Amino acid sequence: MTGYLDTVAHPWTRQHIQTAIMYDFRTVQRSIDQTEGGQLWRGIKELEDAVWVFSKSTAELLDEISIFGERSKDIDFWSRTNEKNAEEYVREVKRKLYYCTSSLMTVVDIARAFNKKWPLDDFIEQRDKSFSTPGLHDFLQKLRNFSSHWRMAQANWIIKSDSKNGIRIASFVISKDELLEWRDWGSKARKFIEEAEDNIDIRDIFTHYKKQLQQYYSWHKGALLDKYSSILRPFFEYSKIHKGLQQMMMWNMILSSFKSEMNPYQYLARYLSSNQIELILSYEHRSQQQVDALIRMLDMEDFCGAQLRAKAMHVFGVKTITD
Repeated sequence: MTGYLDTVAHPWTRQHIQTAIMYDFRTVQRSIDQTEGGQLWRGIKELEDAVWVFSKSTAELLDEISIFGERSKDIDFWSRTNEKNAEEYVREVKRKLYYCTSSLMTVVDIARAFNKKWPLDDFIEQRDKSFSTPGLHDFLQKLRNFSSHWRMAQANWIIKSDSKNGIRIASFVISKDELLEWRDWGSKARKFIEEAEDNIDIRDIFTHYKKQLQQYYSWHKGALLDKYSSILRPFFEYSKIHKGLQQMMMWNMILSSFKSEMNPYQYLARYLSSNQIELILSYEHRSQQQVDALIRMLDMEDFCGAQLRAKAMHVFGVKTITD
């Protein structure tokens, strides 16, 4: 469905957006989202979501390893009646390891398509700088397929105790021999394995890689916002105008239907945080300063005309010169 804004040349003014709302309010946000800046912003958010899923999956994997280390302190954990304990934790690690590697592949796929459409001049240099451990990225990409065919065992758990400092650390490791039994690593991942020590610690490599990935995508987003600011600015301007006009119409309806016997302070918590309410109450009771502060907090300064402001003053019982 073509919206009114789709028939209007850029830049769109406040009057254009207001007319579009009156023409068919359902198409306005869609038209704004379809601008070049809207498409870029949606791509940035999709990439952010993918990075978040990987980071969250990694945190859950590391937590699972830590939980095992804590619960395995109990001597009953190792009793024959609880012999399935370690097996269940192994399964949980394998499940969450699969989530981590799968979500990493999602980040890679989304980033590859995104970079083709919205390239950055020095992204390869920055990528190599952030992902500075040779072969680690390739190893984690292949680890998903490896873990699908790999039978984990209780032997993969290593628990180290430091009696002097009272520290007990559980690690989940895979030996080089286990890894190299699989033939489909590829040259970079295989070299990473061969150059590692006897065991590869899952906690260590995911902790390290998570930091690298977050560092890179923090730079990546900042670089995008800088390079494509001229594309993003109209999108955010249109979105702000659209939201402001919607708010203006909503508040006009609310204030117009407000009854004289109603207490406006009763409804502040619906729209303001506790800190904002405290700030409102720091001004003189039922004063113009309170109303002005409320308009600022609702981000309505550019959309609260004389008529709407007068309605707000009336609702709060502010005495004016004419009263």
